[in-house]
Amino acid sequence: MKGNFHLVFDHCFKMFWFNLFLQYSDVVLALKRGDLRLLRHALQEHEDRFLRSGVYLVLEKLELQVYQRLVKKIYIMQKQKDPNKAHQIKLDVIVKALKWLEIDMDLDEVECIMSILIYRNLMKGYFAHKSKVVVLSKQDPFPKLNGKPVNS
Repeated sequence: MKGNFHLVFDHCFKMFWFNLFLQYSDVVLALKRGDLRLLRHALQEHEDRFLRSGVYLVLEKLELQVYQRLVKKIYIMQKQKDPNKAHQIKLDVIVKALKWLEIDMDLDEVECIMSILIYRNLMKGYFAHKSKVVVLSKQDPFPKLNGKPVNS
């Protein structure tokens, strides 16, 4: 009898972790990839569970980190192509990346998001409004959080 309880408990424990993994795996993957579409899909798909467990609003705030990761990926690609201009990212490039992810945003919306990323210290740099370019710091343009709270 004691062995059966252990097997049932073990099975339930594994199922619990497997279900938890299924709920959060797309969120984690979206963060790693900078995939806004995947994050939004995961939040929508598991919305009821996330709301019941009280984490939905916290997970929704991860959207800024996903934008940061997307911009970082663009930066890395530009650095491979032209290292001298990698720190200058045209808004058009970000708009095209978002369109590829099936996210429809205009230049003004992207400019606003880039400004928020800079304000919240998720990116170091400034925005050249006239030329529609985000100019990133040449040293450490994407600071690590290191457990420190980001400005809200």
